[in-house]
Amino acid sequence: MTTRHWLVAAGGFLVMIAASVVLSGLSLLHPFIVRDMFTDDHGQPMNGGQPAFLTYFTVLTIMIVVTMMFVAGRLIAKFGPRFMLGVGSSIMGLGVLLFAFAPNPVMFYVAGGVIGVGYGLSQAPIPPVITTSWFEAKRGLVLGIVLSGSGVGGLLWSVVTPRMAQSMGWRPTIVGMAVVLVVVSLVATVFLIRNTPADTGLRRYGAVPGEDGAPRLEDPETLPGFTSRDAMRNPWFWLLSLSFVMIGMIVSVTQVLPILLNVYTGVNISVFSLLLATWTFTLIFWKPLLGIINDRIGVIWMMTITLGLMALGFLYLPQMSSPAAGFGGAALVLPMLAMVFMSAGVSNATVAPPLVLRHTVGARDYSKLLSLGLSFYYIGSALGAPLWGAIQTLTGTYNSGLYAAPVVLALIVIFSLLAGRNAPKSWTNKAPAKDVSPAD
Repeated sequence: MTTRHWLVAAGGFLVMIAASVVLSGLSLLHPFIVRDMFTDDHGQPMNGGQPAFLTYFTVLTIMIVVTMMFVAGRLIAKFGPRFMLGVGSSIMGLGVLLFAFAPNPVMFYVAGGVIGVGYGLSQAPIPPVITTSWFEAKRGLVLGIVLSGSGVGGLLWSVVTPRMAQSMGWRPTIVGMAVVLVVVSLVATVFLIRNTPADTGLRRYGAVPGEDGAPRLEDPETLPGFTSRDAMRNPWFWLLSLSFVMIGMIVSVTQVLPILLNVYTGVNISVFSLLLATWTFTLIFWKPLLGIINDRIGVIWMMTITLGLMALGFLYLPQMSSPAAGFGGAALVLPMLAMVFMSAGVSNATVAPPLVLRHTVGARDYSKLLSLGLSFYYIGSALGAPLWGAIQTLTGTYNSGLYAAPVVLALIVIFSLLAGRNAPKSWTNKAPAKDVSPAD
């Protein structure tokens, strides 16, 4: 382990802080935007209401999917993570600015599409790619630390954003987010991140001597695992992809969670901010903890534990029956604990897919298959966000979705277990067994 290894990890951490603008920052402003542009003075929907607004997130995730599925992997392999981070982050910043000045639903959709293209080229695939490229041993721990940057950013936004939106409006708040996104991303890209260990005369931490040294992200002659073509012919890869779709649908509840909590807390902005801060603060600790659990007992047990906690959170949320005037003292314990459990599942959704995919398909074409695999996660997000909004619009509550979620979470664990156990048996052109780390 060298200083350069940790600098690259620190760069990935900063990139995820910048990514928190899209992952959590914008969603924290959803209640303010819906109230301002999609609800009339009598509280009735206008301009299509909440579902019409949340369609921007569907457009955003569709563009992430298209970008990652068809171009991101090839461009990252050709130009390297640093170049694509610079390009993608700049595109994201432009999209967030468009979002800040959107005068109608159509412009929200345009802004979401631009953000999606930038995010699909940079923040979505590159942190896991550089982590895998630089770390063989302790991969789960380092990936968890890197991805916890989104929790740090989310915590800051959860504390600052509601008050900024109340005092100066949601549009100037989003402009500030765009500036932070671009500046932090470029600092990480220019000063900290390097494409591969070979660029600096090093090898991956924990790698077998002789396994590294090629200038490309993968060395197909030595690394074990599927080729991208073989993976797409394997039914277990598609079962795993289905589980990624389901994870995305479940975790897209975060897009309506601020609205849901806003309903429960009424105008109590302090309680609203406290619950959001609890949720985002615990994300910081869950992601490295998940990495440690993965390195010790494996990704499937990690998923079982964290998704089980999230299921308990889902089952409790319907019991929070709008106690706007009753929050205080012990009455906040269970709601805060529910936020802790929910953050466990959300953390799992970002940490587990890269790890279980690596376990299933190997290292051979990992950067290409990661872009493809994560695109299914974003397909689920694109389907899930408006679905959560539609459930509330049609039934008046989110309860039917909250009660169904634990069943879906159980299926995700089962599908991931089946894929992980069966797919490695079908690997073609394996490298010698001594080249495969125990983590794989």
